[in-house]
Amino acid sequence: MSSQVLDCVSCGACCFSRHPRYLVLLPEDSGRALPAAQLFEEEGRRYMDFSCGHCAHLDLSGGQAVCGVYEQRPEACRAFRAGSFECLKAIRANGIMGERVRAVVAA
Repeated sequence: MSSQVLDCVSCGACCFSRHPRYLVLLPEDSGRALPAAQLFEEEGRRYMDFSCGHCAHLDLSGGQAVCGVYEQRPEACRAFRAGSFECLKAIRANGIMGERVRAVVAA
């Protein structure tokens, strides 16, 4: 665990990915009220939409990374902990506010 204090709202690195199947929904997510328009199914599995380079529910207005479905967020998002190995890996891969992903997607 990192001793660095991380603010998820000013980071959002875990909400960015170039991989369209970055976040698979788990059986625990079946009762969550997630907008169907931001989900897709492939080979019997449901995924969050990352076609724009980040989660379709991520609101980046105002220079912050705010989850638009926070109360209904998937289990994978609930398990993700600030400062964890996975968090630091996402920051290295995606950059703060997805700066690395957005540069690749824009190119």
